[in-house]
Amino acid sequence: MLFTAFASRRRLRQQKNLVNRRISLVKRFGKYLLHECVAQGGITEIWMATDEYENVVAVRKLRGRGLSASGPKLFKAGLKVHRKLSPHPNVIRFINHGKTDGTPFMVLQYIEGADLKAMLSRQHDMVDNIADVLVQMADGLNHLHDRGWIHLDYKPENIMVSLNGHVSLIDFDTAQKMPRKPKKYPKISGTPSYMPPEQLKGEAVDQRADIYAWGSTAYELLTHLRPFGGRTPEESRQNQLDEKYRVKPVHQYNPQVPVALSQLIGNCLAHKPEARYPTMTVMNARLHRILGVQHQPVAALHSLALAS
Repeated sequence: MLFTAFASRRRLRQQKNLVNRRISLVKRFGKYLLHECVAQGGITEIWMATDEYENVVAVRKLRGRGLSASGPKLFKAGLKVHRKLSPHPNVIRFINHGKTDGTPFMVLQYIEGADLKAMLSRQHDMVDNIADVLVQMADGLNHLHDRGWIHLDYKPENIMVSLNGHVSLIDFDTAQKMPRKPKKYPKISGTPSYMPPEQLKGEAVDQRADIYAWGSTAYELLTHLRPFGGRTPEESRQNQLDEKYRVKPVHQYNPQVPVALSQLIGNCLAHKPEARYPTMTVMNARLHRILGVQHQPVAALHSLALAS
């Protein structure tokens, strides 16, 4: 198989057991019991929790202390996307939402695993085939676009991989309705390393910004390097903005990668949006052909999600 894993599942299970041995104070939050805070960001914290039926879920709630002024607005925007998205195998499942003691929260599928950022930082993977991760990454983003949304903060940190290698796209706080033509948005938080030049410069963007971010994430997953190099973040940013800078093809770092896949990723990372794939549907179909995976229409995947 292409692109074998970086390490075994055993190490992950050992880490999981260490976490499980930690003493944590169970807190009641409305009808949920919060067992452990598993992630914390600028505006939210995510808890591994159980509901009244003892189902394990993830409760994502606004942080009460040090909350930014934009926090409630971003949280509300993300909730709106979750409520409108139909189920898909590669998008985290939305379950419920509400307020407890004035604190907004949403209930999501609990994923036992890690995000791609954590996996890359530890130099190992939890899956048997990285090619399968790439396909699932593309399928999830394709579904988001097909339902009329662009993510605008697509990066390894927002891609969860379960212990059995299942990929889920998460965090829609900065997502926007897909525009009919490139649109300039008010200041949107994001991660510069994965932004295309037009987004970095505050210019109009469309779905091709996400395609660029997918390419940057795929490049890093296959090489453990950022596509624009640089000894400092500022140098890397300058390379991103330099139209003459040429990204070194993935297969030159990783000979296991087919040249066709390397070229696909290079196309996603084109400096000008018009030089990239026009839509995720086009890019995803090409990716499936390259990797020999049967491409399922979005409608078929939607039916699969409902049946699961």
